Amino acid sequence: MNPNLPNFRDEHARITATLVRKFGPQHLESILDATQEAFIAALHSWPLQGEPNNPSAWLTTAAERRLIDHLRKTRRETQFPEQDFADHSLNQKPEEDELKLYFLICSPKLKFSEQVCLMLRTLGGLTSLEIAHLLHESEEAVQRRISRAKNKLNPDDLELHDRNASLPPILLSLYLLFTEGYEAFRGDEYLRADLAVEALRLTQQLASLTGQDDPNFHALLALMHFNISRLPARTNQDGLPILLKDQDKSLYDRSHIAAGFYHLEKAQSATQLSRYHLEAGLAANIASGGTSKDLLYWHELIAERFPSPFAQLSLAIAIGTHLGPQKGLDALNEIKSNPHIAKTPHFQSAIGHFYTELNNRKAAADAYKKAIGLTMSSPIKRSLEQRFAELSESAQ
Repeated sequence: MNPNLPNFRDEHARITATLVRKFGPQHLESILDATQEAFIAALHSWPLQGEPNNPSAWLTTAAERRLIDHLRKTRRETQFPEQDFADHSLNQKPEEDELKLYFLICSPKLKFSEQVCLMLRTLGGLTSLEIAHLLHESEEAVQRRISRAKNKLNPDDLELHDRNASLPPILLSLYLLFTEGYEAFRGDEYLRADLAVEALRLTQQLASLTGQDDPNFHALLALMHFNISRLPARTNQDGLPILLKDQDKSLYDRSHIAAGFYHLEKAQSATQLSRYHLEAGLAANIASGGTSKDLLYWHELIAERFPSPFAQLSLAIAIGTHLGPQKGLDALNEIKSNPHIAKTPHFQSAIGHFYTELNNRKAAADAYKKAIGLTMSSPIKRSLEQRFAELSESAQ
């Protein structure tokens, strides 16, 4: 019998927030370890002893006990209050603990980048390497930021900080968390649908608990709904990615598309368009079957208003899709000097795709071979290997 474990993503932030509130942010890394150990313990004990009446409380208690054991062993801190753990946190609202942790991390003591990195590590449970990929930075830089952030915080910071100042890093963190779920940087799964759905849940929860009707909230929710609607069509039966042009649009989730347009309409009250507005506009066009000309227009807007390595690469691909493969290769050539672009499998696979369309199979195979060596995602690697093999066979 498999234990009916609560979803790790659903419980991770709640348990972390509870323990940070109680023991202080200086023990954050130990708290994260204790939370993971609690889930491992549940996997071993619940099949034998049966599921507890309150699984969430059991996990919180197990995590707290492991944290106390760790602190006693490593820091000789023995003055923790003795208590009955049986009814731990039953009278507390999990949402309030999560919300406090959001705003704790948004302490004015921390720089914007430190807030985002610490939030992704704590609330999202992402590794430093995954965060570095999302931010187009080195893993070492991210680790330094997280370490500095933890050292700056103390228990006195456990309060709700200024909402207007806190919302931008919170929204960016949730956006990046969703991005990792939409296409995993590494591992055996191309999509981490649970992570994408969790990012949507957290965004909805935050909007509800803060009472915000901010158009940026609506724009981000629209973006998430539109992209979640396409998840069923983005992989084949083997879990490998399917290119947009080959996706079966009948598989798109119409309820998420409807929710996307609802939030997109709400977002139109903004006096200034955010990154989320433009990306939601692009996602709406994709979900509703927009033409390659429409998609190029949105990619141009995004790259102009909110430039980033990914935006530049996406624009180059959109140029090639609408104006032809040679135009795409020319656009890719213009951005190849940026190492954050050129050293990605997406850049090399785009070159391979356009050379394939030009029937230059050798150049295409060479590009796909380079892409294979750059990817850390097993499904993407297998997909690239298939394309490489097909090109190699046809060239013989």
